[in-house]
Amino acid sequence: MDRLRAIEYFTKVAELGSFTAAARAIGVPASSISRRIQDLESHLGTSLLNRTTRSVSLTELGSVYLEQVRPALKSLSHAKALLTDRPSAPSGLLRITANPGYGRLLLMPAIHKLRARFPDLILDVELTDQVYNLASHEVDIAIRATTELPERSIARKLADSEMKLVASPTYLAEHGTPRVLDDLKAHRTLMYRGPNRLIHWQARTEDGWQEVQTHPVFICNVGRELVEQALTGAGLGLFFGWGVEPELAAGDLVEVTLEDADLSITRSESGGIYLLYNQPKYRLNKIKATVDFLLTELA
Repeated sequence: MDRLRAIEYFTKVAELGSFTAAARAIGVPASSISRRIQDLESHLGTSLLNRTTRSVSLTELGSVYLEQVRPALKSLSHAKALLTDRPSAPSGLLRITANPGYGRLLLMPAIHKLRARFPDLILDVELTDQVYNLASHEVDIAIRATTELPERSIARKLADSEMKLVASPTYLAEHGTPRVLDDLKAHRTLMYRGPNRLIHWQARTEDGWQEVQTHPVFICNVGRELVEQALTGAGLGLFFGWGVEPELAAGDLVEVTLEDADLSITRSESGGIYLLYNQPKYRLNKIKATVDFLLTELA
């Protein structure tokens, strides 16, 4: 039995939920896939799949087995790619994930330029706050707003984590401009909700850090929607500087500076937007070309 091929067939069936779909994707008869998986199950002494006339699903042990073999298959695929990659125009599939706010505003324009430069690249771009595991080859390149850099990954800083307190001129004309931290208690604010919790503002004063108590009138997990609310005069917003640079330059938003505090969404000094990748993958032509291009465009 070709055990590696049987494992590849099994993972494809598990991914697509169908012998027919897996056979179509791989380019072999469905009977060949079924026979090899049966041989694999006999070798392991357990059933990996529940089979009915209408569907295929993983058994409990099948789910455990899939979780263990999938990273190994990805590592083998990566090792093969390293050996077969040759200096030429970058090509092939490359998966990128990025923070949604940064991704829409700055990454996607760079991606369009990248595709024009290297038309043979197939880019799979996901804008999400979900953190994928670079070490298990779930993604090739990740762009994240973070204060905690993953181990065994190369991190290249694209932007600082400098925050700006802003509001529209109409809001400030109607409600006044806060001068000190205590003034914020009387103002309307726009708050960001992260994947797990509301992100409270943090203030650094002469006495140290403290959480800011505000009166939120709009909460959203999409940063751009908070900026749009600020533009309408709904309240004060605290945003990354890169996220409101065009609006500040145009005068549609005004930066507010407090005399007794600096505001942030984290108490860490090392935060920022980072481009992350694994060093071994940088040997691949498509990874190197993409990383170098994005650093030139964004850093």
